[in-house]
Amino acid sequence: MRFDEWWGDDDTPVGDYPKLPDGRHGGEIVVAEFKDLKFKVSDRNPTGKSLVVKVQIPKYERVETIVPVQFRGLIETICRAARVAPPVKGEDWDETTLIGQQVQIETVLGIGKTGREFVRVDQWHPAPEPLPEAVKKAPARTPAAKVEAAGQGGSADDIPF
Repeated sequence: MRFDEWWGDDDTPVGDYPKLPDGRHGGEIVVAEFKDLKFKVSDRNPTGKSLVVKVQIPKYERVETIVPVQFRGLIETICRAARVAPPVKGEDWDETTLIGQQVQIETVLGIGKTGREFVRVDQWHPAPEPLPEAVKKAPARTPAAKVEAAGQGGSADDIPF
């Protein structure tokens, strides 16, 4: 059976992933778009126009941040973390330049008024330069290698060279 008819356009990973724990994590910006959101309407922003950014960290749920456009400083912080030129007065800015950029975020797990858990991004940091493909595809250290290192008088996280 082909699932093309039910396949989403956003390539969202399927599965029951856990929420991201508190701390600093590296990931990739996979969604960056402007939306008019009713719950972000204010006197300064009557349409609720906001930048929605989603960061994908492997093996965890995506982390979503919503920034109303009047908080330009926070949008500039996200741009600096993603190594993208921030918006400039009098010029058009394309939010899709954020997509595919590596960033590091500091997160906090919170509980909303309705009891729903959510992950909040507290800080944005530039990620190290993207790793070369050879480094990305290097095999992870197996449990057997850790046991072998410990058996040779080292600890399980000793590097064997």
